Amino acid sequence: MSDLHATPRYLKQKSDNDSLNISSARFSILALAAAYTLFAIYGSLVPLNFQHHPLREAFEAFSNIRYLDLKIGNRADWVANILLFIPLAFFWSGALWPARGLGVRVLIALWVFIACVGLSVAIEFVQLYFPPRTVSLNDILAESIGAVVGVISWCIFGQRLSEWLAGWRSARGSLALSGRLLYLYIFVLFTYNLLPLDLTLSPVEFFHKWREGRVVLIPFSFVFANPAEAWYGLLTDALIWAPVAFLWRLSPPTVRLTPLFAVILIATLLEFLQLFVYSRVSDTTDIITAAIGAGMGTWLSGHWAGQAQKATQAGIASRSRVWLWLCFALLWIGLLAAIFWYPFDFQTGRAFITERLQSLNRVPFETYYYGTEYRAVTEVLHKVGFFIPLGLLLALGVAQIRHYFWRKIAGWGALIAIGLVAFGIELGQLFLPGKFADITDWALEFLGGLQAMSVQRYLAHECAILISVKRKSDKPVFQVLV
Repeated sequence: MSDLHATPRYLKQKSDNDSLNISSARFSILALAAAYTLFAIYGSLVPLNFQHHPLREAFEAFSNIRYLDLKIGNRADWVANILLFIPLAFFWSGALWPARGLGVRVLIALWVFIACVGLSVAIEFVQLYFPPRTVSLNDILAESIGAVVGVISWCIFGQRLSEWLAGWRSARGSLALSGRLLYLYIFVLFTYNLLPLDLTLSPVEFFHKWREGRVVLIPFSFVFANPAEAWYGLLTDALIWAPVAFLWRLSPPTVRLTPLFAVILIATLLEFLQLFVYSRVSDTTDIITAAIGAGMGTWLSGHWAGQAQKATQAGIASRSRVWLWLCFALLWIGLLAAIFWYPFDFQTGRAFITERLQSLNRVPFETYYYGTEYRAVTEVLHKVGFFIPLGLLLALGVAQIRHYFWRKIAGWGALIAIGLVAFGIELGQLFLPGKFADITDWALEFLGGLQAMSVQRYLAHECAILISVKRKSDKPVFQVLV
């Protein structure tokens, strides 16, 4: 068949595939939209301190809400309300978006915008019954702006997102999986490090930022409160970059760079962008710690793939490697205890314990409300992130077990172990005056370990494919990788 006759069929097939991608991803987007709506409503009413008011008084108070004059310290709250409604409008646009028809799409976009504004007004009204929530026109305006941005974002990026979500299923066990995880991790990394998005272009504010010590040009000159805090900061700054190098080594990026050079470029770009976020610190030390993390991730990827190749070629699992990963997991548990229980000022007085036990009845995420949005995101990422290595180490140990039945038993045992370690951490914090034991933290920590075990399983499939490619091409594994 000639190319001339093949082209229309190819274009029709491509159009059908695009529609199929949108349809296959629609359920996932609908689930995200429903879940995020519940999250937005719940997060806007925490700590759920309901106080009854007569309906007439509530309407009168709501009709008199004012527009508050925002200072630089309130800029983050303004941006947070915009960001809160961008995903809401984005996901609902995707869930309701028709396959074709410009007029229908315009109506859907308009309906989503009106529904989001209506939800914003309803939330602000209901907040009158839930002090200490603040009711203002600022929130409604900011959330309306977020709704506009969310709808427009779907119009521009919706098709790509649908294809990206639909491609996750076919990416399992393939080289594409690590690439998707890499880009997702970098997106989360940039989003977190640029929060709370209190952006500035004012030379005066740049000067104040430098005078207040948030622009550090000399490496390792940032002053910490104590040596423990300094080591903690440097260690975490290095560890967060290790997954970037690890996934970069395992994925086939379109830009051919070594993991070390790629991480240094990304970290430098991030520090430059943080200059324009007033409350964030731009520190050249972070570029050095990122390079150290890149070295750790590169070594770990080489060691992990090499061990998997040896095990596959030998066809057996080494019992010594099971105990090796278990020992690493135990060391990490000790590090978790040191991080979450520092400074170890345990108190066992009866009155103290009784008071702490009474505080356990708080609603989920209540403690995250009393602070800034950036602080809440930081705590969530810390709770999840510190348990990811534990889940990964346990998963690597389980993977060394050859027999399917015992490997299944060990996998469930690893999940139970993650839950027990998280419970032990929270139980210990119950006796520490400066800490807060919370069921929410336990759930986040368990989720971090569970995610790591799932990711390791998928990457193990990918490594097996690399080994298969190596055997067919007679090339070393990392010649195929790089």
